[in-house]
Parts: sequence; C-alpha cells; structure tokens
Amino acid sequence: MSEPLAALDGLAPDEFLGRLSALRAERDRHDQEIRAYLAYAREFTRPRPYTLAVLAEAAGMSISGVRTAYTAADLDTVARAVGHAPRSQR
Repeated sequence: MSEPLAALDGLAPDEFLGRLSALRAERDRHDQEIRAYLAYAREFTRPRPYTLAVLAEAAGMSISGVRTAYTAADLDTVARAVGHAPRSQR
C-alpha cells in the first residue's frame, strides 16, 4: 500500500478525485460480491447453511451484520448465477 500512497503527492486534483472515485467503485463491487457470497452461504448451500458465526469471522462482520447483509435482490442475483432457487424465501 505504501507505493500507491507515495504517488499521491504527484497527483493533480482531478487525478486524485478520479482515483478516489475509482477506489469507491471498486469497494462497492467488493461489497456487492460479499453480499452475494453471504446470500449463497446462507440460502443456497446444501444440506445446511454455513453458520452465522463462521461467516461473521470470515467476513470480518458481526453475526447480526451477516444476518442482515443481503437482500432479496442479492438472492435473485445468486439464484440466476447458480441456476436454482434458494432453500427458502426470506
């Protein structure tokens, strides 16, 4: 991380803001992917879901954070990707 930070000093304001926006977009993509993984782990795995505690540890979240992290839209995205419906509808 130190190399990218060292380059900050030479960036023009527009370059800096562009890079910051790109980083935010990358973070948003990662957050969306994490939500999809959590939805898959809780709603699509068989014979039983991963436990909230195990997922919380792996994702660096609280148990309640894992429980509420994904939405119906995330479930739809995963269902389309894996080709079958979740075990149950939330």
